Amino acid sequence: MEDTMMGIVDDTDGDDRKRVRLGDRDALIGGTDEFVAASWLRSQAAGVSPEGGDIRYIGDVDIASRLVHYAQPVLEKLIEYTEDVPLSVAVSDNKGRVLSRLDTNSAIGALVDTISLAPGFSYAESEVGTNGVGTVLESGRSVHIVGAAHFHERFQKYSCSGAPIRDPLSGHIEGVLDLTCLVEHSTPLLHSFVRSAASTIETALLNDRELNQRILFNAFSKMEAKTRSPLLVAGKNVLISTSKAQKLFDADEQRIIVQHALYLAERATKATEEIELSPQRIVKIRTTRISSGKSVVGVGVSIVNLTTLDVAVYVTAAARAPQFDVTNGPLMGTGHNSGSESCNEVSSVWKSVKSLIRDAVERKENVVVVGERGAGKEKLIRETVFEVYPDVAVIELEPGFDANDVKTDVDSGRNESLYLILRHPERWTTDEMISVKKVLSDISSRGNLVGAAAIVTEAENSDSEDNPFHRSHHGIFGRSIQVPPLRHRTNDLPYLVRQTLSEITGNGVSEMSSETLEKLSTYPWPGNITELRHALSECLSKKPSGRIEVEDLPDSIRLSSIHASGILEHVEREAIVKSLEENDGNRMRAAKSLGIARSSLYRKMKTYKI
Repeated sequence: MEDTMMGIVDDTDGDDRKRVRLGDRDALIGGTDEFVAASWLRSQAAGVSPEGGDIRYIGDVDIASRLVHYAQPVLEKLIEYTEDVPLSVAVSDNKGRVLSRLDTNSAIGALVDTISLAPGFSYAESEVGTNGVGTVLESGRSVHIVGAAHFHERFQKYSCSGAPIRDPLSGHIEGVLDLTCLVEHSTPLLHSFVRSAASTIETALLNDRELNQRILFNAFSKMEAKTRSPLLVAGKNVLISTSKAQKLFDADEQRIIVQHALYLAERATKATEEIELSPQRIVKIRTTRISSGKSVVGVGVSIVNLTTLDVAVYVTAAARAPQFDVTNGPLMGTGHNSGSESCNEVSSVWKSVKSLIRDAVERKENVVVVGERGAGKEKLIRETVFEVYPDVAVIELEPGFDANDVKTDVDSGRNESLYLILRHPERWTTDEMISVKKVLSDISSRGNLVGAAAIVTEAENSDSEDNPFHRSHHGIFGRSIQVPPLRHRTNDLPYLVRQTLSEITGNGVSEMSSETLEKLSTYPWPGNITELRHALSECLSKKPSGRIEVEDLPDSIRLSSIHASGILEHVEREAIVKSLEENDGNRMRAAKSLGIARSSLYRKMKTYKI
């Protein structure tokens, strides 16, 4: 009995137990020795002190989250069923932060308060060592940690039983359910108890997912009754389409339509846009956001018309074949191609953005241009400005600019048209923002300012009220224009590849096989056009002339595997790459930020060839 009470029991419970020393402290293990040792080593590597230290208070936790909503009734039932046992029941999020706690009596509540098992405090393993919350997240499995098996000495008089709460569809850990009591009240049955209760919460989450699916089905029924057009309704793990849509589009084309429609739904309640499915097929869609409360559940897509080989196939009586404006032609190339070629090669997504930018430049509006790093925001602005105002002088302002230097540049161009490009204004100080206002006012008073653009990198764009740019840009800049990432306009790849190869080689002869282009179109391009240029430069370093084949591509692209139906996998891979970059390649921190166990991260990295 003593052994049971002083050890750690997980999913591989066994009877052959023995004492070993981990560092200078005893821990009872057996059947689980690697498990405990791995947890302690992780704790030591993270710099956790076993002798003391306060539990860190985070504070910014979502106590009204979907997880808490469905976990709370289970917590209340647990308290009701165990009212004779001094027990605290808590639920934490996927970063180890406590969200909610209930106690069977005030005595255990007062004791647990001394170890800060309370909403807002972090029980991540990297913060407090081996415990019933953080160790669940690190290992991805349920645990029963008793007494000296805790790494932190403050917890050694307690028993903690924890189990992961997973999203039933994605398998991702949403949070952890934890039962805490004194060692003398512990029993291995608590391990079974917490797993069963976590399963109950997962069932509730599944029912919630099913509710969202029912919402999508209901939306589909209502939309189908109101239109004779081909129709698709899509959400997470759900795609519903009419027979007309299925006849018009194959699986790959439906994937392209749905991916773009979900992108539009994130930004607008309703939208109408053209999508280039191939150089010969262009579809015009009308999207309607489908919501449940404040959450976006999915999107409804009505097909307005489809153009194939320049012959319009009308699907509604009022539909009209799209007429393309050839003046909104290629943006990312060198400008050597004709308008007709541009019309055929540049996607409707990019033409739409170009049209918005051109309209703003022609109206002399000051705009905010937002997009991911490497998406081509500044090049788009520059090319458009020089198209409209060939003799304009462009002045760049970056974080840390000298106001006197700016004044000198402005004065030197007193009689010519000026356009200002503000780079990374989200990083600017209050004084820099004040200086920019003065510069804009001065040039405007002379009458030679033709406009300004603030180039904002999406990953760094914060809506915080503490950000000087976000506090001050209202009234200075008008609309905000979103530049789509490359993964949302992969139909532009043939044109972009040809133009980029031409730029790198100086118009030297270099070709790419259709199989290689197809491989490029399945890659998510987290670095966007900048990454494409680097990839093509690497290809040319391997093969300076001749046709570029799949085996000439960088390993990160050549070995990537994104299936036609893998939209969610595509997004997941992108999230992992981004997290690894943000955490300087540290896999433990990356796994924590993603809310998955490190073992799960390793598995996914292997699957996605990261």
